[in-house]
Amino acid sequence: MEANKGQVSRLARSTARFAEAMRQGTSRAYDPVRVGVLQCAVESGPLRAGEIAERLDALPSSITRHVQALIDSGLVSTSPDPADRRAVLVEATEAGRAELAQFLEIGDQVFGEVIADWSAEDVDTLTRLLDRMIEAWAAVGTHQQQRANRRRPGRFGWSRI
Repeated sequence: MEANKGQVSRLARSTARFAEAMRQGTSRAYDPVRVGVLQCAVESGPLRAGEIAERLDALPSSITRHVQALIDSGLVSTSPDPADRRAVLVEATEAGRAELAQFLEIGDQVFGEVIADWSAEDVDTLTRLLDRMIEAWAAVGTHQQQRANRRRPGRFGWSRI
């Protein structure tokens, strides 16, 4: 059985409310883009700033500012890109790796408190369904957003609200 329009709408609204609640809570505590830059450097570095911008779907100028702030904090370093001396590669320092590990541990603790009264089965079920939705979104969501933008140009575009 496929989901009906009302079910799809409720899921879309619930997902949006959850994403907004996470964004509001996290943006008071830290800069999500800066953490994303550090996470890219730790997990996939060394990377060019442009590659980080692409992965995070962020403006390159914004990434440059975040990289500089992370350099100033000693969490990343840059080195010339051997393939293109005009570009630099961003790489996490040991301090950056430790900072990210601590950050993720604290995030896990906070999340654990939020779901403290959930059963292990509920946690596993939601995790499985969220992973499935993320995979489906990656396969179809971006394309559907682009189609919607073409049908209604200039009216509440996905990235213009």
